[in-house]
Amino acid sequence: MSNKHDGGYTGKKPVWLLWTAAGLAVVMALLALCRFWPASDGDLGGKPDIDGVQAGSETGNEEIIEQAQKLALGYFYDEAEELVRDIEGEEADAVRQMCQSGRDSLVPYTGKLYHVFFHSLIIDTSLAFDNVGHSAEGYNMWMTTQSEFRKMLPLFLENGFVLYDITDMVEFDEQGNARAAQILLPEGKKPLVISIDDVNYYDYMKTDGFADRLDVDENGRVVTIVKDANGVESVTYDGDVMPILDSFVDEHPEFSFRGAKGIVAQTGYAGAFGYRITDLELYSPEEGRAMLEKVRQVAEALRNSGWQISSHSYTHNQYWNTKSITMDQMSYDTGRWKNEIEPYVGDTNIFISPFGVNF
Repeated sequence: MSNKHDGGYTGKKPVWLLWTAAGLAVVMALLALCRFWPASDGDLGGKPDIDGVQAGSETGNEEIIEQAQKLALGYFYDEAEELVRDIEGEEADAVRQMCQSGRDSLVPYTGKLYHVFFHSLIIDTSLAFDNVGHSAEGYNMWMTTQSEFRKMLPLFLENGFVLYDITDMVEFDEQGNARAAQILLPEGKKPLVISIDDVNYYDYMKTDGFADRLDVDENGRVVTIVKDANGVESVTYDGDVMPILDSFVDEHPEFSFRGAKGIVAQTGYAGAFGYRITDLELYSPEEGRAMLEKVRQVAEALRNSGWQISSHSYTHNQYWNTKSITMDQMSYDTGRWKNEIEPYVGDTNIFISPFGVNF
């Protein structure tokens, strides 16, 4: 079994990479190979929750208007209009006008496709950069801190970037051949795909100031579980890219086209989301069942909130980096992913190759 960081930190790359159309080629080409499983009927990704809001009363109408405005900002025009369909008055009319103006503003996008790649975020820099365990140089080269990521998001927004679902960037003809799909955005906006590799919370990261694993709170939101030096766990909403970006889109729905968030990439040999489901022999049957159920819950919560889940390979072996992988090795790697990971994270129609290599 491959060790994750056998050669994984030898490249000279910046903390975060902004790629143009060429940078998306690997992800989109492999998406084309895997084809596209559509979301379930009515799935709107990260659409704001409107359950329990009742029309009729003044308070109810105000809540509906507010939700409809948020939907319209997030490019959910039909859904926003449907929400205020039975409401009369200036505010409801303003929502309808907002939706129509939004539709009229959409034009075909013909520019570059942008992709920014991250690893899981460093929460405690004093632990990450103490040169105990993993080298500080490696973390400085490959990782992003929590505070750095927070500072990036407003800059993306100010510079016209809009999160866009990569599966909506490609379509297939009757013969199954992939081609670029039409992207509609307001003039001056640019589609952005964010991906996070190795969301596995490897063992070597446990004492280096990272989150321990992902979980789901009582409201269905993805959270991070963080352990302190004494092993005491706490639930946080800012321990990695996913919950931070979820909160940012809640505050700025215009940053996401119809609820799109990004891609959460898993490396199979280390399980998924911090749960070692490929090493169940090390745990009791009850613990194993609990971990498998947690992976299912996290995967469902991610998809429900606009995230895609991808394979980052099973082995992350050096034969990816050297491009020496054989068809037998590819079959072995893919087979283990489909047998050991996909049953719990769901269909994974996106593949992000290790080391960013392009074939």
